Amino acid sequence: MRSMVILGIAACLLALAPVGSGARAQEAAQGAAAAPAEDALARIARTGRIRLGYRADAPPFSYVDDRGAPAGLAVALCARVAQTLSDPEGAAPEPVWLPVTAQSRFAALTEGRIDLLCGPATQTLSRRQTLDFSIPYFIDGAAVAFRRGGAERLAQLSDEPVGVLAGTTTEAVAARRLREAGARSALRRFATHEEGLRALARGEIEAYFADRAILHYQLGRLRPATPLVISDEALSFEPYALTMKRGETRLRLAVDAALSRIYRTGAIYDLIAETMGRVSLGPLAEALYEVVALPE
Repeated sequence: MRSMVILGIAACLLALAPVGSGARAQEAAQGAAAAPAEDALARIARTGRIRLGYRADAPPFSYVDDRGAPAGLAVALCARVAQTLSDPEGAAPEPVWLPVTAQSRFAALTEGRIDLLCGPATQTLSRRQTLDFSIPYFIDGAAVAFRRGGAERLAQLSDEPVGVLAGTTTEAVAARRLREAGARSALRRFATHEEGLRALARGEIEAYFADRAILHYQLGRLRPATPLVISDEALSFEPYALTMKRGETRLRLAVDAALSRIYRTGAIYDLIAETMGRVSLGPLAEALYEVVALPE
């Protein structure tokens, strides 16, 4: 009888053991899931590095200079921001510059390959579903370039092909504006602005859409044999911002704090002069730095 009781207890213990160990495993898994994930600022502090994404083809905001180094207004702002992210001992993280394209830049953020995107990224409601943005650092708008002597307004186009940079908000702007103008032009997408503008100069397309500041800079640099002109038509409103993975609240606050100080002190105008040359800022762009700078 006693042996039967012992066997019964043993059987019960054996039956309960998997449940108990499974419960403990489940609790451990839940505890691991509940543990807060390391955010970007914590990772930057731990590694001593900040990964900054830049584009090689978006001057004057993000490009590669003659020495092969990242340059441009957005790049300069990211470098300034990085200097403010010091650890408790006062050491700033080392900037690690990683190239991205207009097509790969947002995936580089969401997949965790970069911490901060330094380029002309327009903040939109749809993009804010998966990304976080700083306060704006520049306001621009889409414009269109034509060959001198040809069509100089969208209404003058009929069915000639036109160009735009792939992976940008300007794609949708161009398609909408062409419909509104009654043009049946096919929209040809290019990998770089330089390719698109050279195609325009060669007569392969009749117009090229891009943000106005980028068009002015590219035409001043390329100086194509066939003169190109930029229409005075304002096609869109593009608020540029530095970009982060969605949910990086602490990093966004640190970036906004650094940008606000740059704006309040007037250092932004020195950076614009250094990276963009003697540009004439419109009243909207000048007012931007007074309006969006946040108080301490």
